[in-house]
Amino acid sequence: MTEKIVFRRWVEVPDVVRTGEEMEKISGRYLEYVASGKNEDKSKARKEWKQLSDKYWDLVGALVDAQTESFPDRLFFDDEERLFIDFGFLNDTVTPKNAKFDPAEALARKTGSGIFQYQTFSDFIAECWAMITRQSVPGPVCASGAVRAEDLEAQLKGLQEKRDAEMEKIVSRCANMTPGDAEKIASTLDGCLINATKVEMRTKEFREAPEDVKQAMSQDRFRYSEAEHAMTTQLSIAQKDEEDPLGLPEAEMFMALHESTGIMARKIVYSRQDEDKARVRAKKVADACGQFSQQMMRRELKNMLLKKKEYMAVPAKVARCEQSLLCPQDSEPMSYEAASRMVEELCDMDMDMFAVPRIRMYGVPRVIFIPGQGLGTYDWGDHTILLPMFPTTSAEKSLAYALGTFRWDSDEDRVLKNTYEHIKENRGKSILEMASSFYKDYFLWLTKEKRGYRILPRDTHKTFIQMFAPRRPEV
Repeated sequence: MTEKIVFRRWVEVPDVVRTGEEMEKISGRYLEYVASGKNEDKSKARKEWKQLSDKYWDLVGALVDAQTESFPDRLFFDDEERLFIDFGFLNDTVTPKNAKFDPAEALARKTGSGIFQYQTFSDFIAECWAMITRQSVPGPVCASGAVRAEDLEAQLKGLQEKRDAEMEKIVSRCANMTPGDAEKIASTLDGCLINATKVEMRTKEFREAPEDVKQAMSQDRFRYSEAEHAMTTQLSIAQKDEEDPLGLPEAEMFMALHESTGIMARKIVYSRQDEDKARVRAKKVADACGQFSQQMMRRELKNMLLKKKEYMAVPAKVARCEQSLLCPQDSEPMSYEAASRMVEELCDMDMDMFAVPRIRMYGVPRVIFIPGQGLGTYDWGDHTILLPMFPTTSAEKSLAYALGTFRWDSDEDRVLKNTYEHIKENRGKSILEMASSFYKDYFLWLTKEKRGYRILPRDTHKTFIQMFAPRRPEV
């Protein structure tokens, strides 16, 4: 006998109860076939599991319908509902027992702050409803969007303080410099960095600023460049000191620390820009639904989920694994915190991905953690990155595939595609085959080649260097 599926808030809602009972019956038959041990029952078990998996969307739809029936200002999902919607977990018998999955721990997880806005799938559903009904978008469970840029600014301050302290040590080696000179360089670098970054990125804030403001920002960029030149000059002098030369490893570590402040500044600028992009997106959806009746608004929410359903099947297809959104039996769940930290580290190796026209128009894509297995992907229609909670192979591969998909799909000017298709091994491939090859090569590029390991074939290695060579910033 299977354990009953009960959502305590909806025990009197017929659709929720009926769908739950159907899943209990299917699960009972599935467990019987699995327990029999007969070869002829294995195929029957797979069919029952497929039917049970297909019921995921029926039960999600029933839960959403039950909550929108009263047309609330906001949707709220309790712990039981979140476990099912976000992880595909119902209970220990209806969904397989997974020793690596701790429901209480899963609900308590949070992400770190970074360039991306992270959401669970239940966050996404609540956000869609808020936009349709023109309500304020609820804060996500996984990350605090309101303080994301502030958290990044705190991280930047810590990096700058560490860099400035190291620079003071380097300057102390130079006879022609004083601690006061080092402090002046550090002060200019710290104070002018954000404006210099906005000018270099040619942000809307800079382009549309009054002429006097634009000139002041340009001056900050000039001062930053001059201070950076003075810093690298002193670094070179310290390396050439005859009595106590600065070692190459120490110099490289210092420059890596300095470069990390620039990367963090770009993340802050993108995060600040995303606040406006999010408001524009919410207004666009609200305006489109402005004349809808309540019934039409509920139907629009279903349409948005139906579109997302199509893309949520892609991760399993790419990984060629079981296409089920129910909690798998043995795959290790991905940690929100570890995943957000890892994806930020991967992005640091390819920050030019955020310079594509699609991001200038729509902002940085949101990251949605979805139930099920597979490799991460990018949803072009909704401008979101989808990360399955139970990645196949490794979390790092899933995240790299998601970024690779975004890189490929956002290459509207074919800057990457036109170069990549000329690799000898790619000639004659279909566009789908070439995309699949790119995801694999991009994964190896980020996780191996960028860390100093030669893995890719020679021609592919040279092509990736060409495709991702640092570009001169626009002026």
